[in-house]
Amino acid sequence: HQPDAETIMVTAHGDVPTARDAFKHGAFDFVEKPLDLVLLRSVVQRAAEQAVIRSENDELKDLVQHEGFAGIIAGAESMRKIIETVRTVARSNIAVLVTGESGTGKELIAQAVHRNSSRKEKKFKSMNCAGQAENLLEDELFGHVRGAFTGADKDREGVFEYSNGGTLFLDEIGDMPLTMQAKLLRVLESGEVVRLGSNELRKVDVRLVSATNKDLEEMIKDGTFRQDLYFRIKGTMVHLPPLRDRREDIPRIVRHAVSRYAAELNPGAVVPEVSDAAMLRLTAFYWPGNVRQLLNIVQNMVVMSGGSGLLGIDQVPDEVRENESEDGGSSSYSIGSLAGTSLEQLERQAIRETLKLTAGNREQAAKMLGIGERTLY
Repeated sequence: HQPDAETIMVTAHGDVPTARDAFKHGAFDFVEKPLDLVLLRSVVQRAAEQAVIRSENDELKDLVQHEGFAGIIAGAESMRKIIETVRTVARSNIAVLVTGESGTGKELIAQAVHRNSSRKEKKFKSMNCAGQAENLLEDELFGHVRGAFTGADKDREGVFEYSNGGTLFLDEIGDMPLTMQAKLLRVLESGEVVRLGSNELRKVDVRLVSATNKDLEEMIKDGTFRQDLYFRIKGTMVHLPPLRDRREDIPRIVRHAVSRYAAELNPGAVVPEVSDAAMLRLTAFYWPGNVRQLLNIVQNMVVMSGGSGLLGIDQVPDEVRENESEDGGSSSYSIGSLAGTSLEQLERQAIRETLKLTAGNREQAAKMLGIGERTLY
């Protein structure tokens, strides 16, 4: 549960083979019984310092390894796998389809694909396909020539021509009308665009990254998304998990965001610390809006702190402090689901869930539960 923890072997069998075996399997140190508490405290202190140093080194290593992945915090195993996938596929020209809930950072993945590809010196263009009339969407994609329609007083290139040689990111591609899907497919297959009002074919070389928060396979069954286009854009699929499924990344995201927003607000000032209580509340929240919502909340906390050196529970907005669940309740249980459940079961579930939130840290879990650490143990 805590892979970064150090292990200390305590045993009554203080012989050399036992000690050697303990060190061989990764023990930090070896302590014989009966315990000398002064010695034990000293050993634990050194082990704790070692764990902190390794954690700091790992964070620095993350920064070095993920250069080109700015803005993406990848501490959770699921996110590390995504980074490795992106690093691998970026070297090719294969199309990439990024899926996930709104606010999970799909555009950041598209930018990472571009920055780690051979096209990184060329242009990266992002376009949202949602909420646009079909004729405007076609104009944005393919451009027009002068006189193509009323108000078209000069030639204009679309995003395909603009990003020629580079990467084009089409966000919310699931919202594209069917007729536009057919036109997009033709361009992807031929590598040629025709501006509105023109008959001239223009060659384009574009790496396509698409994104959606919809289930395209279900849309294909419903007849609202073309299967042939789906196969064309899903060369490699990257699914971003919701923030609630990678809570171990929340403290890192929060610290990164606090540093960034504090520097924007008051360059050169000391970066505020986030209290344990505030961090635990942020970690426990459901985050329906994912990373985007978290960043907005943290920015608000930094602004409302008024330059204070500590972001405490008072700076956490009510919506987060009350820990609303997915269905708007005040916890992950409804009244109906609690009925008939023994207090012992509820207590056990609360402890397990809290330990999961704190990655097994009993001290933090006890604070969150409002009990003593010895009681929790």
